[in-house]
Amino acid sequence: MASENSLKVAIIGGGLAGTLAARVLREQHEVTIYERDSCLLEVGAAINIGPNGVKILDSLGFDRDRVGSIPVGQTLTWNKEGVLTHEADLNCREEYGADWLFNHRADLREEFFRLAAAPSAELKVQGSPAAVRYGTKVIDVDVDDGSLTLNNGEVVKADLIVAADGIKSLVRGAVVQDADDSARPSGFSAFRFTIHRTKLEKMGYNECLAALDAERPACLRVVFAFDASKRSVVSYPCRSFQLLNFVCIVPDSMLKEPTTESWSAAGDRDELVTLFADFPSWVLQNLELADNIKLWQLRDQDPLPTYVRGRTVLIGDAAHAMTPHQGQGGTQAVEDAEGFRLFLGSDVKPEYVPEILRDFDRVRRPRASQIQLNTRMAAEKRSAEEVYSFARYNWTYPGVKEGLRRLNAGEELIQFK
Repeated sequence: MASENSLKVAIIGGGLAGTLAARVLREQHEVTIYERDSCLLEVGAAINIGPNGVKILDSLGFDRDRVGSIPVGQTLTWNKEGVLTHEADLNCREEYGADWLFNHRADLREEFFRLAAAPSAELKVQGSPAAVRYGTKVIDVDVDDGSLTLNNGEVVKADLIVAADGIKSLVRGAVVQDADDSARPSGFSAFRFTIHRTKLEKMGYNECLAALDAERPACLRVVFAFDASKRSVVSYPCRSFQLLNFVCIVPDSMLKEPTTESWSAAGDRDELVTLFADFPSWVLQNLELADNIKLWQLRDQDPLPTYVRGRTVLIGDAAHAMTPHQGQGGTQAVEDAEGFRLFLGSDVKPEYVPEILRDFDRVRRPRASQIQLNTRMAAEKRSAEEVYSFARYNWTYPGVKEGLRRLNAGEELIQFK
């Protein structure tokens, strides 16, 4: 039987943000994830999690070996003429208290799902695993009353609704008036794909294989056009150095047929190679090997005036969609999930949910909003030094409870050493 400090929590969306939020909330509350897909399905390629997020993951029992996560040790940046313009060796654990990790997105989501739904004894945590209802689409939400209407007509009541329903969020417009279409096209799209090391070995591309050498520091390699097109090619290893991940960003105006899809549209290899024909030969060697290419429309969202209303809170892309120019989208979802630690403790009761959500909003919204603005500014920069100038702010975060203490004391949320 649930105690008076146990809430009935409904999480809409079983992606990265929703499943990790379930991991935090399951320690005390009855959690159900409503996932519209019929099974655990993940599209996309790789994703990085910054030290600000990895510090949180380490505290939640994250198993990087299961994921094949790779700590980052170096960044290299070239211009399109092939001139190395920036090189940096990193020790993120020493400077920020945790590693910066490269991960395959599907592997990361599987691990977050394990943290949400595995037996409590396996994770050595209190509480019960989150329940997951697959193939269940939420078609309406009463954000004040705390009720969901499902596609089968069922109405579900909850003390807390967590809207982790992505860029095209159903709930966003109910929480923030006129915000339902705020995650609009940014004017850029990204070609995404991975290349397995066996393909590079078969072709004898030794220079490209260097990026998959586990004896070297894992490296973020970026080639910027540094011209009006703002094109870039980002590559890094994932899945225990077995895959080389690519993200190739281009303006929509250069595409033969811009996509309206956020994740799943097919990309054309010939078009991709043509768009980057003026980039270094080693880049083109990789692009010519690409298959199963996805063309991802990049969305940009203005910072919202609130993430909360009544018993409902927006998290992840539903709250703060951003382009990948600073690689913070996934990491901000991790910070959001950690924010639900405000709901752990003996002073949590159903009647206090709106008040606790207001504290969540005080910490999370200004922080994520600034990351959104940093990301916009980074897209406009014309040198590697300018692009990386936001790293110190992005990678510094005290956690929600310390953040709230600082705000209550009149201090700055983000404080550097």
